[in-house]
Amino acid sequence: MTQREATVCNELGMHLRSAGMFVRTAARFKARIRVGTPEVAAVDGKSILGLVTLGAARGSVLRIQAEGPDEAEAVDVLIALVEDGFGE
Repeated sequence: MTQREATVCNELGMHLRSAGMFVRTAARFKARIRVGTPEVAAVDGKSILGLVTLGAARGSVLRIQAEGPDEAEAVDVLIALVEDGFGE
């Protein structure tokens, strides 16, 4: 399993559009992806509803975990997406 953390830096946090972008990106990988915060247990990283329930506002730390054949690449790409502010 590969795991890393990133801080949400975009102004609106993990809202529907950014969660959708995360899910579309995560869906490209075969690995099982889980995302959590220190306050909320990990949810399925390929579920838009799960991600929105995290309530990840600006400044929240996301713990992204992946397990599977392309786990390292999946975590790297998803961390970069979060650190880039979801392109906003």
